[in-house]
Amino acid sequence: MKKVLIGLGVILILAVVAAYVFRQQLMVAMMGSQIAPEHDFSAELAPDAPDFGDERWWAALPSRADAADQLPDGAIRQSLGVAVFFVHPTSYFGKENWNQPLAAQDANWVVDERILRHQATVFNSCCDIYAPRYRQATFFSFMDQSGNGEQALALAYEDVVAAFQHFLGRIQPDQPFVIASHSQGSRHAAQLVKEHVSDTPLVERMVAAYLVGFGVTDTQLGDVTVCQSAEEINCALGWNVMDGQGAGAFGGNEGLICTNPLNWRADASYASHDLNKGAIGYASYGPAEPGEDVSAMTVEVGIADAQCEPDGQLAVLDLRSESFPQRMFGNSMHVYDYSLFHASIRENVATRIGAYFAQN
Repeated sequence: MKKVLIGLGVILILAVVAAYVFRQQLMVAMMGSQIAPEHDFSAELAPDAPDFGDERWWAALPSRADAADQLPDGAIRQSLGVAVFFVHPTSYFGKENWNQPLAAQDANWVVDERILRHQATVFNSCCDIYAPRYRQATFFSFMDQSGNGEQALALAYEDVVAAFQHFLGRIQPDQPFVIASHSQGSRHAAQLVKEHVSDTPLVERMVAAYLVGFGVTDTQLGDVTVCQSAEEINCALGWNVMDGQGAGAFGGNEGLICTNPLNWRADASYASHDLNKGAIGYASYGPAEPGEDVSAMTVEVGIADAQCEPDGQLAVLDLRSESFPQRMFGNSMHVYDYSLFHASIRENVATRIGAYFAQN
């Protein structure tokens, strides 16, 4: 009996150790079981394709008021004649379909009240913002191993391409533009840059592509190069933030683009807190917290430093604020990729636009 108890104890200890070591994988599996669509991907079951001539298919347009127009205290608007094509990240966690229907109110609320306000607004001092709604792939698509998720992402990309073509038709034929995105949006925007901007005359009109919050590598952009300085134009940049050193969200991707959004260098140089012009925190992508003013944009100066790690993640080594509570796997601060450097990004966009007009 004693040997049996010892054996059971050893098995229990091994089980606890295994559960700890593989806790992230187990959490992903448990999450996936709750949000996996109940049927295989089918184009016939997908929501109707968008008509980008209909304003309902746009989360932000310069012709109307929306959350992308909100300015934090101290920021001013000065139109510089540049348009921004902004592709939003995943906000759809539904299991009724592999792609978001337009009527999915919870997903649209997150885009409108969280994403536009805390990401797209970094471009509103200088530029006209166009942000399409698209049949984004549900979050489970990134966990799926059956091929259904890839088909859902391909459908979402078709919408992004269609929206971009409509965007080009709405702006002036020679008007410069910025491509900007986050997470799933950056997956699509990087492909868009490679397939529809790279090796075309559009490269000369593209001030820069801010491909933030996804595993974009330097081989995925065609002939578009990675920006190496704050003033460089016609290039692409991006980063993925983690709290301290760790795996992050996209560790292990060879050639992962990492631009330090405090010194705008694509190397391992350290950028201190005094370079951070201002961050804007909020609770999460989720629904409003009790008593929360979702429109609040409180600027905190100098609260985060930054350094690109050898694996291409961007580490915040010393966070001096409690306004950024959400973490994802690998201690990732994915939700705050833009927010931690809000004012610095706002300043950099204007710098690159100034360089663009100086050269053109």
